Amino acid sequence: MRRISIGTALALTIFVMGCRRDDEIQTYRVSKEASPTMPSAGPPREITWTTPKGWKEQAPSSMRVGSFSVKGENVQEADVSVIPLSGEAGGELANINRWRGQIDLEPLTEAELPKHIEKITPGGRPMHLVDMANHGKRLIAAIYPQGPRSWFFKMLGEDTTVEATKPTFLQFLNSLKFHEN
Repeated sequence: MRRISIGTALALTIFVMGCRRDDEIQTYRVSKEASPTMPSAGPPREITWTTPKGWKEQAPSSMRVGSFSVKGENVQEADVSVIPLSGEAGGELANINRWRGQIDLEPLTEAELPKHIEKITPGGRPMHLVDMANHGKRLIAAIYPQGPRSWFFKMLGEDTTVEATKPTFLQFLNSLKFHEN
């Protein structure tokens, strides 16, 4: 007589039960999670800004503390995000290469990186700015290391919309105010 192990018996039981046919269709209701909303009141935020005219503020997400939609001509849009991450968040080269991949550009090497970065100081804060375009898309981003985290301010969208909005993006960076919690 052959013996069956407990694990084999359990697997066979689950298999047989899973193969059972019921003629009755079962439906389930799962409540939808509420979408995050912009806090109108509550604890003070770590960062505040002045929203530029024409930018439509969107609800933040799990990563974004700020999110905007910018309309250009011919119904073109650009997306602006404000994202804080811990430490160096993988490093400048890795982030810039990830962004380059978003518009189908080849990665840069460490040696090439300085040629693609502009040093800016909006509001007296040292930041690195990148501006890249490819296949009708443009991405402008600023990186600001501040204390234990790095802040990423990025605008991505149709080339002419993002290019035309670059001065407003720079004004937005100038309006940033950081607050200690």
